[in-house]
Amino acid sequence: MAKNKVELGVNVDEAVVEEQKKVSENQGKSVKNQKSPKNGKGKNAKKANVGAKIARYFREIISELKKVEWPKLNRTKNNPGVWANTGTVVVVVLFFLIIITAFDIGLLSLFKLLVGINA
Repeated sequence: MAKNKVELGVNVDEAVVEEQKKVSENQGKSVKNQKSPKNGKGKNAKKANVGAKIARYFREIISELKKVEWPKLNRTKNNPGVWANTGTVVVVVLFFLIIITAFDIGLLSLFKLLVGINA
């Protein structure tokens, strides 16, 4: 372990390293203990599998959002920086919306002119 500390050039807490080893060992065991799905269940198994994957995806999103430290509403409500940043984002989005729409209309008109479609 001391060799790894010198190679990394950082001070590593031994307790943290041991805890990470235990967690990685437990994850390896849980993966080994899981049963592999049996093949040949038909189309319904694939559809259920896709549904299970989608459900797991949303569960993971909710789990990650619970880990975020959200500021209190009264702290953000009275902070002028939050409103200034929000306003900046809205203005930039509207600006690019106008630019992209104009570009799209121009290319559509050019395409109609080249193809010879009369609207």
